[in-house]
Amino acid sequence: MVKGISKGQNAVVFGSGTIGIAAAVAFKYFGMEKVMICDYSAYRLEIAKKLGFETCNLQVDDFINHAKDYFGMAYSLNGPTANIDCWLDAAGAKSILDDFLKLGKIESRFVSVAVNKEPRSIDLLHMTYAQQSIIGSGGYMKEDVDDVQEIMACGKWNLESMITHEFPLEQLDQALYKASDVNNSLNVIIKMKK
Repeated sequence: MVKGISKGQNAVVFGSGTIGIAAAVAFKYFGMEKVMICDYSAYRLEIAKKLGFETCNLQVDDFINHAKDYFGMAYSLNGPTANIDCWLDAAGAKSILDDFLKLGKIESRFVSVAVNKEPRSIDLLHMTYAQQSIIGSGGYMKEDVDDVQEIMACGKWNLESMITHEFPLEQLDQALYKASDVNNSLNVIIKMKK
């Protein structure tokens, strides 16, 4: 069992790239009850939806109302909020941590897997009263690799659907361009010659 994941809890993932979707899959695999993926890319959210996840398009949906409808209600220090136990940031936008601190329910936690390159200010008194926690992610341990292999082998999710484009090595420049287009691609792979 992955540390910090409890069966029956709920999670929200910000970022529907490979890491965000993989985190959502891991949450479900280890027993999280409800998992929602949020992003601005309708293209990537459609892939997440086909994998069985609730999605929230932050360009058009009101996040907190959508989350309250999907997860149900809980309480934060600021009043009623969505019943989210774990917030995972795979996008790195400043607003995600800010929203967690303001909207996160009592005893919720924030996991950062995104690259946040600027220092952030945190109201530790608020976190203390709310009994919230923030954790980072680092390298992989052997058991993490074993877990990933088990998840990939279980066949519960069509993980190959995250591969949206294939290019030969000769078209590396086009592949890199396509990979940077978050509104029209997810995982771009290069096929090497034998």
